[in-house]
Amino acid sequence: MNLISNSFNYTSQDHQEYEHIGYKIFNPFLSQEGLESCRHELDLMINEKLQPGRSPDEIISAHHQEPWAWELATHPKVLDMIEMQIGPNIVLWSSHLICKPPGSGMHIPWHQDAPYWNVSDGLAAGIWIAFDDVDATNGGMCILPHWHQRGVLPIAKRQSRLFNQEIEPSSLPKDIDQVKVQYHFQAGGMAIHNTMIPHTSEPNRSDRWRRVAVFRYVRADGEHGPKQYENYRTGEPFDRKFFLVRGEDIANRNLPRNPFINH
Repeated sequence: MNLISNSFNYTSQDHQEYEHIGYKIFNPFLSQEGLESCRHELDLMINEKLQPGRSPDEIISAHHQEPWAWELATHPKVLDMIEMQIGPNIVLWSSHLICKPPGSGMHIPWHQDAPYWNVSDGLAAGIWIAFDDVDATNGGMCILPHWHQRGVLPIAKRQSRLFNQEIEPSSLPKDIDQVKVQYHFQAGGMAIHNTMIPHTSEPNRSDRWRRVAVFRYVRADGEHGPKQYENYRTGEPFDRKFFLVRGEDIANRNLPRNPFINH
């Protein structure tokens, strides 16, 4: 199956734009066949596998558990794009399926990925793939262009099980509603954003789903900090793992290459 649209091509001009403003949007990214296959797999996960009582916007590290997520995250066209950003030695360290049902989903506060997720800021962009049409009404993400160049912003604690910190509100621009960029996607679209760029999203206030996948990568010699996740089927905790998906294990960390093969 051809997961990625034949029209998708990450060029040097795309990369220059990404480096300059901190993000880049591609419509389309998935092929129609790829979009339909991913939707089918998501429906199975949400309707038949998800632990009762668990929200579908809390499926973390699906690439450990679902071969289709692994296949998408490690597709050669994806890794070609990542290589242009961080070089040839690439580690996949996180996936997050953030599926907000109609009239549901949590507010995600303004944050930067690298400080929040406890990994080196020498990362590739986060890859944000939409499986539904996405806009402001159903929880589409907002970002602050160019703010990836400002370093780590001050952090404030907050009471939340998933997002227990946020960017200190006084550090954000006073005219934030005017300068922020709202993501708008057709189903099958994709965005990349620098892991230092501030971003947020609102609950889904529409009568439509908002299903997205986020994949994150780091250089093989970058910082690989510890974190625990929960199995979306059972709730059992497991430690974050780093998988070498292209290139060499140049820091000699004995990195595994595939979660579905015994090493």
